Amino acid sequence: MEYTSDEDFVREIRKGGAALERATDGLYRTYRDPALTKVKSYLRFRAGIEDDAVDVLQDAFLVMVDKIKDGGYNEGSLLHFWIGITRGLLRNKLKRDARTDLIEDNSKYDQADFESPEYLLLGDEKRQMLDRALSNLGERCKKVLLMWAGGYSMEEIAKALELSSEAMARKTKYKCKNQLMELLDSTDFDL
Repeated sequence: MEYTSDEDFVREIRKGGAALERATDGLYRTYRDPALTKVKSYLRFRAGIEDDAVDVLQDAFLVMVDKIKDGGYNEGSLLHFWIGITRGLLRNKLKRDARTDLIEDNSKYDQADFESPEYLLLGDEKRQMLDRALSNLGERCKKVLLMWAGGYSMEEIAKALELSSEAMARKTKYKCKNQLMELLDSTDFDL
């Protein structure tokens, strides 16, 4: 079958079976290059994630096909629908990576002396230093930062702390994190 419009792709995908296979193949071939160009343009100012563009674009394509099959797409450009899903997945990846970096940074210290008594003592000193700094921030900041480091979403943090919105949770986390960094940088908290 020749696909002359996005509606042709949608109709064939919803049929399922061999029609679905042909339509998804045709849809991918038709829109892959323009979608990739737009996504790379979107990523131009986000260093370190450009290499993931093709993988995320393919993941987004699968999500898009599932949405079409399940009736989650009604009208509009399939190219723009695909790009929108890709951007959403990329934003989520950036958020996950930011949380992962925070957790990974804590494990990078003194890995050469992994099980030595000196290493264990140093680890205890760092934990004590961090606990002191968090205690000096106050209970609210301590809870926000521990939840954030634990991978909780801003929505979950806002609910737990009875904040008015996710934006307020982000603002609180930002202020608390900056206060913590200032405390850790001060001479009172040196190792």
